[in-house]
Amino acid sequence: MSSINSSISLLLTNNANANKRAMGASFERLSTGSAINRGSDSPAGLIASENFSSRLSTIDAEMASSERNQANLNIQDARLGSTLSNLSDLGGLVIQGANAGGMTGAEMGAIQTQIGGALTGIARSASAAGIDIMSSVTTEMVVGTDEATGDPITETVSLSDLSRVLETDPEAAQRLVDGARDAVVTAQAEVGIEARAAESEQRVLEEEQINVARARSQSRDTDYAKETSNLIRTQILEKASVYTMLAERQNAETVLGLLGDILA
Repeated sequence: MSSINSSISLLLTNNANANKRAMGASFERLSTGSAINRGSDSPAGLIASENFSSRLSTIDAEMASSERNQANLNIQDARLGSTLSNLSDLGGLVIQGANAGGMTGAEMGAIQTQIGGALTGIARSASAAGIDIMSSVTTEMVVGTDEATGDPITETVSLSDLSRVLETDPEAAQRLVDGARDAVVTAQAEVGIEARAAESEQRVLEEEQINVARARSQSRDTDYAKETSNLIRTQILEKASVYTMLAERQNAETVLGLLGDILA
């Protein structure tokens, strides 16, 4: 009889201890908000959540890099836009200079001064935008005629020579301005294509970030509804274990008392 009582008592004690441990684990998950507080809680879940965390860190770095790239592209686009605006002004000055009939020397000198100032601004903004139109944009300018053959003598000139070209060959000056405008428009279009690609990449990264964060949360975060239910269940079982142990002890004492009376 004593052996049976000891076995029952041990079983009830073990059940009570198991319920206490389960209750403590539920309290911990609810207080920390994490379903995995140590490796033993879920080895596979721990590995999965750490992989997700690693990928999130990589995505954060890639998004930061993409944002910097987009900012640089926006700056470059603005500089190219400024260059185009200056080229439009320059084109107007070239047209004025090409129709110099009736202008005084002072008026023509003022136009040349404005052209020089516009070229300085264009050189700065184009260089900042990463393109070289001052020397790369060229055309042929007629500078004379071969006395022997009667063929025109030409010289290769660039946008930086615009002031001198305008005095000699207004049509060549206009070709230089048009060529520079085409080069800047092409460069700005290329920047726009790259900016669109960067924006698309950013959206893909943002979507992946949301999905990975959701997956990490599902593998690691506490399910409060489920854990609260588990806590209530273990609290009930723990109380039931205690009451059962008390009842078992009381029954054992009663039986022993009866045996004692009989033996007496």
